[in-house]
Amino acid sequence: MRCFIKINFLIFLFISCNKEVKLFEKLSQSETGIDFRNDLNENEKFNLIEYLYFYNGGGVATGDINNDGLVDIYFSSNQGSNKLYLNKGNFNFIDITKTAGVESSNEWKTGVSLVDVNGDGYLDIYQNRLGGYKDIKGKNQLFINNKDLTFTERASDFGLDFEGFSTHSAFFDYDGDGDLDLYLLNHSVHTERSYGNYKLRFEKSERSGDKLYRNELDKGNFFFEDVSEESGILSSNIGYGLGIGISDINRDGCDDIYISNDFRENDYLYLNNCDGTFSESLEAYMNHTSRFSMGNDIADINNDQYPDVFVLDMLPEDEKILKRSAGDDSYEIYEMKLRFGFNKQFSRNTLQLNNKNNSFSEVSQIADIHATDWSWSTLIEDFDLDSKNDIYITNGIVKRPNDMDYINFISNEKLDGGLSQNPNLLNRKLIDEMPSGKVSNYAFKNLSDLSFDNVSSSWGLDFNGYSNGSTYEDFDNDGDYDLVVNNINDNALLYRNNSREYYLKNYLKVDFNGIKNNLYGVGAKVLLWAKERSLYKENFLNRGFMSSKSSGLLFGLDTLDMVDSIMVIWPSKKIQTIYNIKSNSHLIFNEADAEKKYQELIKSREFFHVNKSVDGIKYEHKENIFNDFNRERLLPYMISKEGPAISVSDINEDGNYDLFFGSASFSESKLYLGTDRGNYIENEISFFKDDFIAEDVDAEFFDVDGDKDLDLYVVSAGNEFPYSAESLRDRLYVLDNNKYERKKSLPDIAQHGSVVRNYDYDKDGDNDLFVAGRVVSGKYGFSPNSYFLSNDGSGFFTIDSLNSFSNDFGMITDATWHDINDDGYKDLITCGDWNGINLYINNKGKLIRDESFIGSELRGLWFSIHIVDVNNDGAKDIIAGNFGENSKLNVNKLNPLRMYFGDLDDNNSIEQLISFQKEGKEFLIFNKDELSKQLNYIAKKFVSYNDFAGLEVVDIFSEKTLLENKMLEVNELRSLILLSKDDKYEVSYLPRMAQISPVREIQHLDYNNDSNTDIIIFGNMTSVSPYFGSLDSNYGILLKGDGKGEFKYIDQKKSGLNVRGDVSKVLPLDKNRSKFVIGINGNKPSIISLNDQD
Repeated sequence: MRCFIKINFLIFLFISCNKEVKLFEKLSQSETGIDFRNDLNENEKFNLIEYLYFYNGGGVATGDINNDGLVDIYFSSNQGSNKLYLNKGNFNFIDITKTAGVESSNEWKTGVSLVDVNGDGYLDIYQNRLGGYKDIKGKNQLFINNKDLTFTERASDFGLDFEGFSTHSAFFDYDGDGDLDLYLLNHSVHTERSYGNYKLRFEKSERSGDKLYRNELDKGNFFFEDVSEESGILSSNIGYGLGIGISDINRDGCDDIYISNDFRENDYLYLNNCDGTFSESLEAYMNHTSRFSMGNDIADINNDQYPDVFVLDMLPEDEKILKRSAGDDSYEIYEMKLRFGFNKQFSRNTLQLNNKNNSFSEVSQIADIHATDWSWSTLIEDFDLDSKNDIYITNGIVKRPNDMDYINFISNEKLDGGLSQNPNLLNRKLIDEMPSGKVSNYAFKNLSDLSFDNVSSSWGLDFNGYSNGSTYEDFDNDGDYDLVVNNINDNALLYRNNSREYYLKNYLKVDFNGIKNNLYGVGAKVLLWAKERSLYKENFLNRGFMSSKSSGLLFGLDTLDMVDSIMVIWPSKKIQTIYNIKSNSHLIFNEADAEKKYQELIKSREFFHVNKSVDGIKYEHKENIFNDFNRERLLPYMISKEGPAISVSDINEDGNYDLFFGSASFSESKLYLGTDRGNYIENEISFFKDDFIAEDVDAEFFDVDGDKDLDLYVVSAGNEFPYSAESLRDRLYVLDNNKYERKKSLPDIAQHGSVVRNYDYDKDGDNDLFVAGRVVSGKYGFSPNSYFLSNDGSGFFTIDSLNSFSNDFGMITDATWHDINDDGYKDLITCGDWNGINLYINNKGKLIRDESFIGSELRGLWFSIHIVDVNNDGAKDIIAGNFGENSKLNVNKLNPLRMYFGDLDDNNSIEQLISFQKEGKEFLIFNKDELSKQLNYIAKKFVSYNDFAGLEVVDIFSEKTLLENKMLEVNELRSLILLSKDDKYEVSYLPRMAQISPVREIQHLDYNNDSNTDIIIFGNMTSVSPYFGSLDSNYGILLKGDGKGEFKYIDQKKSGLNVRGDVSKVLPLDKNRSKFVIGINGNKPSIISLNDQD
């Protein structure tokens, strides 16, 4: 063994000194003997115009058909002959297609699986086909293995000769009876039945709808029974199924199904009820998905031993291609689809991170794997054997039908030479108008902590073409996974993995001997523990796009030489565990040896309990209907949906906290009094009814007139209202004789406000106010006025002339008073949009901005500030909530986000141009259509989309125009802590999981009683431009503090936090900070409370 290691090390040194060895080596046809090509023959009768999935390509299936220990390959050809290659070892394959009888010539083939259908221990072939459409005839085929390298087609005998729009198949034991059942994934084409609301999914379609077949082999019958309807499977005409993944999503021991649907229909998440039926649960588990969902894969991406879901779409990475391609819907169409009952969908890849508590957080953008162009197949596997699952993606389409110039060509009645003026154009001419979609495949190395490195080129996987189906196998049995890819109009690809040969990585291979009629143990799950590593894999066959792999699993161990333990959970729910396994071993588990029955992992007591229905509180925030984008189309997000306001205090001094809920426009605000029983009683206030037109965004209880009771100040807002509208005036409700009445003692100020913060900043014995402006209505970007209001002691306020820099604050989102310099006077800290974290030093009543404060340099899209000592040094620190990193925006000091704003077209309205930096160039985030809706001359200046695509900002707008208007920058989007150290502050960033969504609310607590400060953060923002999608991945995040200023994410299963929606306010409901009220835009409030921990 030592000699072997030394020899390999010397080889590694020699290679390193002479030539860079890429992780994958593409093998030539002459080396492998594989000469398969999926060549397409387009003609006038059958092409992309006649069949929208003409360019989807074919699949590839791998498995050991003759049980000789070497994995063989079967390629699916759309129009030609399929090919079966027998592995003879050392990457030498021979074509045995004809003698095996599996050519499946002519007609149209799609996905393919190698699977033991009849339970005899030999792999059979199931081929999906298109049939019964136009002149295409063909039924799905089942080639039964005769155990002598020949096969016999018997689909009809088994009841599997489906004729229709078949895409792929997944074989698994959904009912736990010991044989493999079949989920048949089908697709559709556009007809008059394709358009309508969500109810269309309940209309059955024999040719297009998905099907679930139950294997009757356990009853002695070689037959599959269609049980789709009784099992809860949707089989409609709107299910454009392109991808299927099988996994035990919720780890209850029963296998679930994820379906990727193209176009408007939701993806499907079928949760197995463990009784032979499924419940479609996507919207209950996932907030949004991909829009044009294609291939998917399900695997553990973050090593928490729960499966995550990765779904591909077709968002281009290249700016020129992006700007000439159809993208996300307009906000109006997007909202219409929501009203029609469809889920939120966006045109990008989505990575759904399993929160282990029946919820998923979509994190593709923070991982920077969201834009890989026209993507088909994704494979999640540990390709470099470092114990972290990497990602491989195939790409490319022969012609791009979503090219905007092509769409304009076929739809614009005024276009010279277009289809409208030449209705008899041949299909060939129409197809010629589409640009090529030849692009590179992608590979991403998992760096852990939701970070990936694009290693497409350095790993040797950047093939440029039209790649579709793919899968991975250890073809040479050396302990790493090789790759095989099916291409259109090109040779198939076979890559050898060099992880073992040159990179000296260790592995563990696991195979299965099942019982009954599932001899390969399909559906077995394996949990592995090695030192601090926890790994999880599932033994399912279908992978990528229209493809499948053989049974068996392979774990990368990096340099570890020993595994502590391995647990196998069989489909029968029996388990077995072994300990102390040497690396580079090949284990074969026998189900007959398993004894104990699997039970769901013992639930630890959650730290928090979430109460979404509070006794006595009937309040629900109902957002009024207003679309900011109709007036300001180039806004990044809406400003009109920032409520509800909440304020908490014991106003009647009975020892119970009372609650004020401030409502949206045209809804009445509410006041609830707490009781000794823990419930609440509504206290009706007539003035709330009178002021129902106002939009409440913030509120504070405090004593304004020195009478020792608590009055109420409410901040008004509403981007829909014009500047100086009466409804934009803040309100002051004074408590006298146990009754609130509105007092007109405020200055003549009417604007879209954001926060109010009371404090006696001039030390004259009464509470003064800082009242902040959010925006100038209809003029996003311009700084509104913010004011210091001086109290005369009786509750009458005037604008403080001593502090008159009202329009210098910017667009404020939060503010707080805190004595930074320990001089006995609290200073003011503010944050906001396109702004820094700014400090105003209180010099005995006069506030002076500290230009040297470190927070001023951190220009972000800030939402929240919270002051608390996080490192136990006795000095308060500043926690600031920002926009986060889980969006298309990627900024830093050298590559800032910019917003130019002003009247760019001299029409007396304000426009905003938001740009970002990429590879040293500055591009606008919005496309030609969005710009043209706000700036009409753009459509005239750039007639074609190709003219506009790829242009920098200075190519679209002159430098003179940009200089004449205003500009703001953002250089930091991460939420962070300003740690107070030695009279200065240092920046410390919150953990990665705290960056997956805008952080709009922060509170501190000590949930585990260790005397260290912990944090809970909430946020989300769904009223955003479709460009950004829906920023909704935060369900409430608990961060455990170490008392030194560092924090660790506590997963949702442990924390118990599962709060959905746009959280606007979180406030403590007791002095111990063990109970909090949560305000959610457009929803009922929730209350979370700490559970007693045993």
